[in-house]
Amino acid sequence: MNKIIWCLVLSLLLSYKISARQFDPDNVKNALVKVVVAVNNNSSIALTGFVWKSPNQIVTSLHGMSRTGDIRILYQGQAWRKAKIKKVLQKADLVLLELIEGQAPPPSTVVPISQFNTSKVKFGTDVFAIGYNGGATGSSSRQMKKGFVNPETLSHLIPKKDKEALAKIGFPALDLNILYLEGSLLPGFSGAPVFDQQSKLIGIGDGGLEKGASNVSWIIPASYLTELENSSNNDLPSGFENLTQLFSAAAIIQSPSTNPSSIESNKMILSGSGSATTNISPVKAIGFEFHPTKNRSLTDMIESSDDPENLLMLSDEFELDMNIQLDYDAMRFDIYEDINTGVVIAVPEGISLMYNPTEEAFQAINPDNNDMQLYFYGVQNDFSQTNFEDLLVAVGEIINQNFAMRFGVSGFTIDTDYSLWNEFDGGRKIAWILSLGNEYLMGQDGLQYGLYVYMTLLMTEEKTFMSIATIPIPAEVVAFAISSGMDCNNPGMFAEYCDYFNKVFKTFSAAHLLNFAY
Repeated sequence: MNKIIWCLVLSLLLSYKISARQFDPDNVKNALVKVVVAVNNNSSIALTGFVWKSPNQIVTSLHGMSRTGDIRILYQGQAWRKAKIKKVLQKADLVLLELIEGQAPPPSTVVPISQFNTSKVKFGTDVFAIGYNGGATGSSSRQMKKGFVNPETLSHLIPKKDKEALAKIGFPALDLNILYLEGSLLPGFSGAPVFDQQSKLIGIGDGGLEKGASNVSWIIPASYLTELENSSNNDLPSGFENLTQLFSAAAIIQSPSTNPSSIESNKMILSGSGSATTNISPVKAIGFEFHPTKNRSLTDMIESSDDPENLLMLSDEFELDMNIQLDYDAMRFDIYEDINTGVVIAVPEGISLMYNPTEEAFQAINPDNNDMQLYFYGVQNDFSQTNFEDLLVAVGEIINQNFAMRFGVSGFTIDTDYSLWNEFDGGRKIAWILSLGNEYLMGQDGLQYGLYVYMTLLMTEEKTFMSIATIPIPAEVVAFAISSGMDCNNPGMFAEYCDYFNKVFKTFSAAHLLNFAY
């Protein structure tokens, strides 16, 4: 009898587990809208919003508004309507929009969101954002986890320089309660509704703070919607246009005209870039889906990075040991994030990212067709429980097996000065390892090259993702620079060599900047 009762209890538990409610985007998709705010005749800000309590009311992020540009709302990918600002909650970066009178009503299939979850969101809980990535015509979901910050306020997430900027204009409030995320909100997800597993609204996507190549993302708790509804203010705060650098979840799109139909064919401008991308489609293969998210200078990323030591050490080596002055401010990178794993990669600006089936890797295509190459691999090896000394041995074997024969050298030796690792919460580890070829290579130009292989490994219990850069450096040119000096800020007759050394540093940096989304 006891066995029968136990089996019944187990059956009920399994049945409950199987039938437990999971997030279903179909339950909320009819409340989702795209918000496009004109900045000037050539560009607009693309956000996400959601219909709140009434079909003609939309909630989105205040930082995406404009003092002069039209606000257009796209319902369900088919019906454009013009809107105006109805209420502003400055401290929480929220705005309530209202359709301008005299237009056709919203589609009858619109289903407003009318309530939110008031329970505390626990650490590690799965959360789900739905938005328009880069102002795309179709919406997509983004799964992240609730992170831990204590106290969980904006002031404990942002560095001093950004605190001072916010304190000066009071927007958003430094003591603002937030929900910190593990994972990044994609461009266009500002204002996106964020739900729990039961499809209940818990917050509104706000932005991402720069942290090297990654972002620190947060959402505004849905409880602030009550204050927004009760607000008597509808004015935009003074100076709010200058805060866009804090909000990486807003997308700038290129608008050929103000005609709504033309907005459907817009191109996203990667934040910080001076030109539009030619292709905003993700690069997909073998379970990865890398989306372009922003464009950043190397200087900006070093200033906000937690782990720039190798980049700074290499910079010192170029300047002090090799007597080569590089133009670091001109080095820019396109940043991609995989929406499935949160892996963030950097690719030198102007170089395409593609999947190379022969190498079974993502590759940053080198148009010069020399031996300077950059690859990104996802592998099933579990190095997360390996100590650093054993990892160096394992990586040394990988390098020698795969690159010694390829380049015709007897082997590689690990440079311990450039080889280190960091451990992070959640069992994640990052290792950086530099290996040097034991002999010089003879180039087609008759010069001897020292061959360097630089690797970054992102390690979790599930898998490892790595970047591998192969970097040949001409020994004779380095010797000349040491004796005579080479200023690549004013290259003159050394333009060709300066261009090469700039590519060396960018390739090394791109391999180093591989990271997890925060």
